[in-house]
Amino acid sequence: MFGRIRHIISISRRRLVPIILTVSSLIAVLLPTMSATGCGAADSPRWIFLITLDTTRADGINYAPGNPQTPNLAALAAQGQYFENAYALIPITLPSHAGMFYSQPPHRLKIYNNGRPHTVNEPSLAQLLKGKGFSTGAVISLGVLKAEFGLNKGFDSYIENFPPALWTKDAEAVNRDAFEAINKTKDHAGPFFYWLHYSDPHEPYFPPHPEGTGLFTITAQPLNSSDSVASEQTLFTSRCSQQPVVNVTFTLSPGKTRLVLNTDVPQSFRNRSDCKCQLQYIKYRDFQLTETNPDPDAKQTVTGITLPQSWNQGKSATGISYYADNQTSEILMQNNSKKAVQMTLRFMYSMQVDDQTRRVFYNEEIRYVDQQIGRLLTYLKEKGIYEQAAFVIMGDHGETLGEYQEHFGHIHYLNQSSMHVPLILSGRRIKPSGKRAEAVSTLNIAPTILDLANIKKPNYMLGRTLLKPIKNTRLLLETYSPEAYFDAFSLIEFPYQAAFYPGRRKEKIEFYNLKTGTSGKTARQEKDGEKKRIELVNELLKISRIITATKGKVGKTSSRHQEILKSLGYL
Repeated sequence: MFGRIRHIISISRRRLVPIILTVSSLIAVLLPTMSATGCGAADSPRWIFLITLDTTRADGINYAPGNPQTPNLAALAAQGQYFENAYALIPITLPSHAGMFYSQPPHRLKIYNNGRPHTVNEPSLAQLLKGKGFSTGAVISLGVLKAEFGLNKGFDSYIENFPPALWTKDAEAVNRDAFEAINKTKDHAGPFFYWLHYSDPHEPYFPPHPEGTGLFTITAQPLNSSDSVASEQTLFTSRCSQQPVVNVTFTLSPGKTRLVLNTDVPQSFRNRSDCKCQLQYIKYRDFQLTETNPDPDAKQTVTGITLPQSWNQGKSATGISYYADNQTSEILMQNNSKKAVQMTLRFMYSMQVDDQTRRVFYNEEIRYVDQQIGRLLTYLKEKGIYEQAAFVIMGDHGETLGEYQEHFGHIHYLNQSSMHVPLILSGRRIKPSGKRAEAVSTLNIAPTILDLANIKKPNYMLGRTLLKPIKNTRLLLETYSPEAYFDAFSLIEFPYQAAFYPGRRKEKIEFYNLKTGTSGKTARQEKDGEKKRIELVNELLKISRIITATKGKVGKTSSRHQEILKSLGYL
């Protein structure tokens, strides 16, 4: 085996073929490039839906029929198939979705992080379908998937449509845009391909609550006015659960003005039996309150800005953030001139609750997405589309909820909660076969959809169709700085997983038996455990050296793209 590896690397260097091509052979992701043949155009679905569930852990889906958590996804799985060992190859949204559309791993696509536009020379899944006569449409719900980042290739319509001050939208808004788009095209000759992206479980973990409650507001009130109530001005309003980007300009009158930042935590959050919903703090990230266009030759007119003494300050490379324990904060401003001046207030708002509540709310967000998928299915049935449709549903990555390194989120680690995701096939040409145990990944998505469409898979796609039985393969998992703490790599040869964190000072190597749930010394002591650990670790170290040596240069992120990443908690 090792002799073959050296031979492959030697050939790659002589021919100046990018070494990254050898990694697929080296790691034995072992995904043959044989083309899927399909079952004939008459059997192919007229409608194909790719539904991606952002930030959704595999254990967030309950497949028991009629369960209260995810009954609609369970019904789809019962009518088709679901995979108990499906994995994202990277815990970062943009490169993970790119892997679905190109059936190539992140290191080969050279797409490592969010927030950086990319160019891929090969045609994407949407372009291949469009080239064969498909009408194509997409509705996305996170700013990191905006068209400018490159995944819009091949789509006739690519709907972003974010609300003001937000880089995310909820599943109800995704459905609204999807229903409108489908209604415009449903009478066309077809066939159709739609990608619908739901991201509600993504941080912040706040399930929807009634409009008009739970608001975050900013008001300005001049204190020298004889009628202060009448002169009070509302500068900004958003639901406190939405994590908005605040960027407002307002007029500061001569004299004193009080700026009030108020969070109204909804009673629907507080009056719960399953969690306490304790407010930990409110964060005003990258806080700036400045004159909009100051005259460089004039004396400073705003002689005083007094921030609340109760605020705790935190500095970062991007600015100063403040943390408030109180729901209401007051800022006093003094304009000593006789003229009004323009002021600009900028920051990113977020409300933090206790960890137990975050876990409860995370699962409630998944329940909400399932409800909206139920609405989607009802709409498709009413329009006569459902019986002609096939559904491919997959999580782009999972979410760690404090059980590993006491961490909440994704990106940094390659543990099960971050990488193990749901995958469901259902509908036309999907044989009802229930649970499947093969270890599969995002690489299988594009080949499966092409097979459903009776389109030959191009050779550059490394995955195989899931419409046929496949053998377990080795999966390479990756994550990359600067979004991640450091580059990290993992190999899964089910049921074993080895992970390598080069940036750590200690415990750089981890080893698991995913089937038994054991790790470390216990997993090594199991039958064949130590032998498999040595094999996987040795290959993993070789792979990490090759990828690191050939990693493409990661460029700088623009200030606007940084805003998107920060508002979604990536930076």
